[in-house]
Amino acid sequence: MSCRRSAIINISTLLSSMEKCSETFQAAQMYPYRTSKAALNMLTCCQAEDLKDHKILVTAIHPGWVRTDMGGDQAPLTTQDSVAGMLDVMSTLTGRHTGLLLDWEGNVIPW
Repeated sequence: MSCRRSAIINISTLLSSMEKCSETFQAAQMYPYRTSKAALNMLTCCQAEDLKDHKILVTAIHPGWVRTDMGGDQAPLTTQDSVAGMLDVMSTLTGRHTGLLLDWEGNVIPW
């Protein structure tokens, strides 16, 4: 990965998607976590608008459901796979990705 441009990468979550709430709510009814990450998404959008004239890329990435203390033993992703995926995504980011929420595989998640 090279540092050809400035970027802000916020770590968010699928659980912050208002559009996906009805699909994800029963699996994780974590109000404080969901709302704090939704606020982070607004920060991502605001930063993207504020910094676009400076050509600073701003995006949010969902690392996936990862086998950690929070994710639990049932999570399908190892930390290594999640980080490798996020690094791959970061290496392909362009200006068209600014202001978006992406997952660890580069798919766009709706706000």
